[in-house]
Amino acid sequence: WRRANIAVGNFFFRYRNATFPLLFAAALLTLRPGLFFGRPDVTQALMRAGAVAALAGAAVRLATIGFEYIERGGKNKQIYASFLAQKGMYGLTRNPMYLGNALIASGLLFFAGSPALCLIVLPFFLFVYQAIVMAEETYLSARFGEQYAAYCAVVPRWWPSLRRAPSAFAGLRYQWRRAIRKDMSTLLGLSTGLILLPVWRAACLQGWDGAAALLPRAALWESLVLAVYLVLY
Repeated sequence: WRRANIAVGNFFFRYRNATFPLLFAAALLTLRPGLFFGRPDVTQALMRAGAVAALAGAAVRLATIGFEYIERGGKNKQIYASFLAQKGMYGLTRNPMYLGNALIASGLLFFAGSPALCLIVLPFFLFVYQAIVMAEETYLSARFGEQYAAYCAVVPRWWPSLRRAPSAFAGLRYQWRRAIRKDMSTLLGLSTGLILLPVWRAACLQGWDGAAALLPRAALWESLVLAVYLVLY
């Protein structure tokens, strides 16, 4: 099982940038929105919570990149690290980028308001993330040995250890320009999802009339997002 899990992690590490958006788009086309537990109030609460979770995930990613930047894409589309990052967000959790990704993916799935989407796609995304993490941990353990073992002994794999914050961020300066520049594509995708998913939901549940009522505002917001992207990129 471990070897198969690592193989899955290495595969999706290589192709994740193309695979994840395509799978999400395919799921949107096949899994219609609906009501969680048959209740509109619960559905609205979960959709709002999803938006908050997705934005929190983006904040985690920006904090990670701004304080200590690593080779996020690996090398030649393979897992690679020239040093063991232990400061900044990596001093709180061993996988801050994947924590941010998981929050964004989970948040957008709930924000879409589709129980089927959450039941089918969310477990798959979480499985893939843990497989990638297992593959990365295997690589880091082989490359850094006892140094990595000591790091794992004090820093949690997922949930941040906030008590480590004073030492983790000591002496660091936040590089906000780098954070924005390096994560522009993620921010664009997240913003587009938050803008257009309500239109998709309205189209599925209410038809063209329902979607048309949301389109002018959605088009305005998307235009603003694209303008900001083009200015900052």
